[in-house]
Amino acid sequence: VNPVTDAVKMPKIVTTSGSPAISISPGASNYRFAGLEIYSTSTQGCDLRHVPRINCLTYFLIDLPAAQGKPLPDSITVDRCYVHGSDTQDVRAGIVANGTRVAVIDSYISDIHLSTSDSQAIRAYWTPGPIKVVNNFLSSTTENLMIGGAGGADNPYVPSDIEIRNNYLFKPEKWAAPGKTLSPAAQWSVKNSLELKSARRVLVAGNVFENNWAGKQRGFTIVLTVRTSDSGNIAVVNDITIENNILKNVASGFNTLERDDQCKLLSAPFCNNQGEAKRWKITNNLILLRSATAPGGRRPEGLQILPDLTDVVFQHNTIVPAAGEECGDSVYFSVAGGKWPLAVSSTHNLWITDNVLCSPPTGDFGGRGTSGLISYMGDPAPLEKRFTGNIMLDPTDSGPISFPNGNLVTRGTIRFADPAHGNYQLTAPKWTKTTDGKPAGVDAAALGNAVSSGFEH
Repeated sequence: VNPVTDAVKMPKIVTTSGSPAISISPGASNYRFAGLEIYSTSTQGCDLRHVPRINCLTYFLIDLPAAQGKPLPDSITVDRCYVHGSDTQDVRAGIVANGTRVAVIDSYISDIHLSTSDSQAIRAYWTPGPIKVVNNFLSSTTENLMIGGAGGADNPYVPSDIEIRNNYLFKPEKWAAPGKTLSPAAQWSVKNSLELKSARRVLVAGNVFENNWAGKQRGFTIVLTVRTSDSGNIAVVNDITIENNILKNVASGFNTLERDDQCKLLSAPFCNNQGEAKRWKITNNLILLRSATAPGGRRPEGLQILPDLTDVVFQHNTIVPAAGEECGDSVYFSVAGGKWPLAVSSTHNLWITDNVLCSPPTGDFGGRGTSGLISYMGDPAPLEKRFTGNIMLDPTDSGPISFPNGNLVTRGTIRFADPAHGNYQLTAPKWTKTTDGKPAGVDAAALGNAVSSGFEH
């Protein structure tokens, strides 16, 4: 739906206070909300310095609240609805999707931001799934979409069987103005576009993630970080497929964490399991990096890899720096201390194949080239099978760098078919020494077909 042409035809459901416009009770089932405009006219605000405190943290426009020991709402669909805040209002979440068989489809959720806490267009954490988020416009400051991240140590659920497809996840550039989301005097907290803190069997396909910058976090667009410390002791981030997506004008691409490094700290004393992150496929994604000189710009990273990731494939992705700028780090290994070379494998069964990388991989100890990758990428041997088919741009005059056979390092220019019109099919240098014989980097036709079937952007 379009907020300009369609909202005038929509019935309105409006909250005038801090209570949700729609609250769905435990056990309620088989509700479909279609063609509605849902918003708030409350002027209560979120001034926590006020005495008595003015607390707006109940601001959810559609709320499926978590209820310990009670049946979950079931079969709830939000269909072609316009759910929104405004420039001057605080709204913590557009939709809290805690239930079974919850779907948000063909809808427009915008202006979700909060001055005192994180905010999300859609959040879900107290649910076993399944959840469907398809063909929506999602705009929120902190996370556009968050799965997991709440419920406490006794959360009985891992959100599972989640479809995130053909959405347009967007942050307007005006939020990056001083006094909005950037320090000093940050008003709103920007972190990322999609975060999975507890989730399994997730498909993320055909989406556009536009505009993300360094604010309250470092500007990673998709964050895959298991957090048992706030999502529950059974949390995992397992069996994730991320394919055919465009990350556009973003400070960095993918951030990963295999085990929760906050578990057992003072902030999470009841956490007794660090969780795990396994079996990911990240393929045919285009990462267009933000200028380091833009508001919230920083030295970008395409893919950050932390220790102990297991069974991960990063294949046929293309990472492109901002025009006229160097890349930063296309693939960066963060190993959390130790001595170099690493005595213990930092990852297990990690495959980096057939990509167009705007710089050679590196990490906390430098270690570019074959010897560095052997240490960073862990087991199993041989490395040549798991790091192959890649083109790496290295414009520096740092001397020759040795990589396993089957990879190409170029100090020339990497050219694409028609970047002005979004076609980043590799044209030069010609490189088809890949695992499947296709050109390195994204398949522009497959990417375009997947994205074009989604929300108009």
